[in-house]
Amino acid sequence: MLAIMTPVLPEFDPPARVLKWAQYEAFAFELLDGDIRVRNESYADPGAHEYRVRIRDGIPHSCSCPADESGDGPCNHRVAVAIRPRILELDVQMHVIAGGGSSSSGG
Repeated sequence: MLAIMTPVLPEFDPPARVLKWAQYEAFAFELLDGDIRVRNESYADPGAHEYRVRIRDGIPHSCSCPADESGDGPCNHRVAVAIRPRILELDVQMHVIAGGGSSSSGG
């Protein structure tokens, strides 16, 4: 079987199972005030599996899910954002627009 290699930000070192979930779950993303809402559409009730990933300096910094709060490495929601550079790029662009054109990140 051919393994799919997905780039992960250098700041992340997710366990293989977390990376796998981040790659294959049916996630939907929405930009919100500099953060990203991650919703897992794989469940019968996706609204119960919706979390907010906080972005700081272009990196998924934290997530509102219980798994991320455990402090046992990045959760699958943060990794899902990290392996999708276009989502992070859009978030950075949104900050630039909201900041009046300044590309410096506000943290």
